[in-house]
Amino acid sequence: MEITNPHDKFFKESFTNKEIATDFIKGSFPKELVDNLDLSSLDLDNNSYIDEELKDYYSDLAYNCNYQKTKIKISILFEHKSFVPDYPFLQLLKYIIKIWDFNIKQKEKLIPVIPLIFYHGKDKWEYKKINRYFTGIDNILEKYIPDFDYLLMDLSKYDNEDIKEKIYKNEFLKISLLILKNIYDEEKLKKNLENFLILGKLYYEEEKGLKFLESVIRYLYINLENTKVEDIVHIIEKISEIGGKETMTIAMKLKEEGRIEAKVEDALNLIKEGVSIDIISRCTGLSKTEIERIMKKR
Repeated sequence: MEITNPHDKFFKESFTNKEIATDFIKGSFPKELVDNLDLSSLDLDNNSYIDEELKDYYSDLAYNCNYQKTKIKISILFEHKSFVPDYPFLQLLKYIIKIWDFNIKQKEKLIPVIPLIFYHGKDKWEYKKINRYFTGIDNILEKYIPDFDYLLMDLSKYDNEDIKEKIYKNEFLKISLLILKNIYDEEKLKKNLENFLILGKLYYEEEKGLKFLESVIRYLYINLENTKVEDIVHIIEKISEIGGKETMTIAMKLKEEGRIEAKVEDALNLIKEGVSIDIISRCTGLSKTEIERIMKKR
């Protein structure tokens, strides 16, 4: 599935990393569950089980894992509209059934699914058991209502120090969670960004650290309205000289991509108005071939 939401993109770029996913599970799942998981067997499932209806609310990452001698699926569902949905249990039930349908089509045994909703909105998420969505339910009727639990990571319940010092060990995971938690308060994020990014200082001269920085810069560049990409690069330069030089190159690439996107947007508007390809080319600087390619993708 193509990722068009920048929050989804940053989430997936972070959590497809097995080290990050492992540390996240250790810090977010109940201890009695973690103690029975063989996290060395954690393996990313390249399938998405989000259907057309659910994609308005979630994107997902699914991992296969061994629980004692049983294979299970751990699904992390990223709530990307950043508000609490009315019926999360109903959405999760559809999601789990989609996985079981897939098991059946593949002639596999049904496997247990542990769903975790990852939420980074401003309002706190109130976890309610499924029977609380019904009225007039007694013990007799309750037996006919499908009931199950889900795990919840609500970043609004944690302060920055909890994330930095108490819950997780992986530096990239800490930075990702801190940025996601604070992304809707630009001034607060900008004020604390150096303190967040310095957590990964030891890795900013390595390939994996630079790759992570590129993901961070892209995410901040898209989502922060009043912060220039140079401001972000300057913060990184204070932490790591080599990381700063590399991220300056990334910043220049982002700006160039932004200019191209603006030209494409202008071309699309002119195409809608019925302007000829020759005039569009002169106005935007795009070649006729590029404009014809844009027209085919409309």
